Amino acid sequence: MTDFYDPFSHQQGDGRSRQPEVSEILPTLLVGEYPRVEDVAWLKQQFGISAVFSLQDAEDLATKSLSLPVLLTAYRHQQIEFRRAPVADFDCHSLALALPAALAELHALVRDGHTVFLHCNAGCNRAPTLAIAYLHAYHGMSLHAARDFVKARRPCGPYMEVLYQHFGHPGPDAVR
Repeated sequence: MTDFYDPFSHQQGDGRSRQPEVSEILPTLLVGEYPRVEDVAWLKQQFGISAVFSLQDAEDLATKSLSLPVLLTAYRHQQIEFRRAPVADFDCHSLALALPAALAELHALVRDGHTVFLHCNAGCNRAPTLAIAYLHAYHGMSLHAARDFVKARRPCGPYMEVLYQHFGHPGPDAVR
């Protein structure tokens, strides 16, 4: 259905020894790779992150050797809000099911004044797809304009079919 895209695959690995790749989509919305516990304070200091929204599911956490309770403690220690909408990696159906609630939660965080770090594993498919949905739903951009806006700021392969199913497919005159 969709090609899976990971421009950071050469950098992937369960034992990542660097900080996550982070891209500013809007001043209040950043998208990137999963953070480790040691990245939490850096995200707050470097980017002013006040909320983290994770799309990782239990399998993602296990694969990356991440402990959700330990991450939650780190976020609380830094006074960072944490939200999670578990979406299976490479699973468009899982994303389609989670999209309405995840979109509402992301909007609520931004509306409440947070600077949000939205992430999945590599920040290449799931998180950019949700960012595009947010720009479309709450910033009045067409899906294609929102896609281009996000792709200009972060290399990614969003699941546009999921967005077409949710919002409706653009007409034949739409710029692709």
